[in-house]
Amino acid sequence: MTALASRRGVLPALSLLAGFALWELAGRAGISSALPPFSDVLAAIGEEWTSAAFWSATATTLAAIALGLPIAIGLGIVVGVIMGMLRVVAWLLSPYVAMFLSVPLTALVPVLLLVFGLTRTAVIVAIFVYTFFVVALSTQAGVENVDRGLLDMARSFRARRTLVIRRIVLPSALGITLAGVRIAVGRAVKGAIVTEQIIGLLGLGGRVQRLGGAFAVEELYAVVLFIGLLGLGSMELVRLVERSHGQARVS
Repeated sequence: MTALASRRGVLPALSLLAGFALWELAGRAGISSALPPFSDVLAAIGEEWTSAAFWSATATTLAAIALGLPIAIGLGIVVGVIMGMLRVVAWLLSPYVAMFLSVPLTALVPVLLLVFGLTRTAVIVAIFVYTFFVVALSTQAGVENVDRGLLDMARSFRARRTLVIRRIVLPSALGITLAGVRIAVGRAVKGAIVTEQIIGLLGLGGRVQRLGGAFAVEELYAVVLFIGLLGLGSMELVRLVERSHGQARVS
């Protein structure tokens, strides 16, 4: 297990290093003025990541995610459990789940801006809409895969529905639910950035928009890298929870 865990950590790091090396070579080759060498971006990172404006934008984005994502996860799990246990509810809600999962975020954001204006509320609602349905669908799938033998045994003992959900359904569905939560975390970062970009005034997305408009290429890449690392780190935290849950079930 230790060797496997080591490979899981080392191989992604080596992959990133190889990507950065290729980036440096492509930048040095002068393929495009929009693709500077990675060493130039590193220099910009030193300036950008230590600026007050950058951290103010970061705080704005993280606050929106912290407000929208937990609500989406909590309600998504509740709705997913209901959909998984009550077939009628699943039939009623499935068109909305499919529709909101297939409609691009960029098509939804203008509608949200019309309703909520150029405010942080629009960003929070966009995060909720972009993540809620993923969690609900994954939770539904997890509930539908619960061992029916366990459910029949619980019914034979006349266990209360709340007890069945708490002791059987939720623990059994947790693995698939966490996979949905991991995807939702990445979508939350993406949803926040895209909405902020369209608004053009808030958070890291707004900073990306301003730097791109000013043709500050190195600084732009510095912010984009931070956003990528933020999403990567957030999803990895959820993955660690998934692994610990899987090891607990095995043991």
